[in-house]
Order: sequence, then C-alpha cells, then structure tokens
Amino acid sequence: MATQLLAVGSTAASSSDLVVAAGTPVTVVLNNTAAAVDGDAQVKIEIKDPVGAYFEMARLTSSLPATSISASGTYRFTRIAGGDCGVFSA
Repeated sequence: MATQLLAVGSTAASSSDLVVAAGTPVTVVLNNTAAAVDGDAQVKIEIKDPVGAYFEMARLTSSLPATSISASGTYRFTRIAGGDCGVFSA
C-alpha cells in the first residue's frame, strides 16, 4: 500500500521520520499530483545518526525517481526548493 511521505510541493520541506526495519526494504518514489515530476525536482534521502543529526546519503531526481532502502535505520526526505514533487513509499 502506497503511503505519501512528503506532500507534493515546490518549497523546501522535510518529511517526518521513516523507520526501516532490518529485513524490510522500502521503495521510495518521487510523485506529482497532476503531471510528471518536474525536471528540477530533487529530494535528499537523509539518514539519522545516533545523536539526532541527519546526513545526506542519496538523492531522488527526475532522472532517478525511485530507489529501494534496504539498510535499517531512521530516514527522512528533504525537498530542495524548485521542482514540484513529493515522495511516497510503495
């Protein structure tokens, strides 16, 4: 079942935390409400360290709109202002 993690928009924004459990990979995908994802769309995939800081580990873009996260941990998704997009998990 698909879950919207980051609402569609074009301003800078971060999602709530997503916890990925060991052995339970999660596929994350860029989306848009009424059209294809903007060519300028960029969302950082960030992992949370033990003291609560986030570090970028990858990006979703219009040319790489989906990936699977298989490592356990706490993640969030941060949109770079500009392209209209959101992120959902499948």
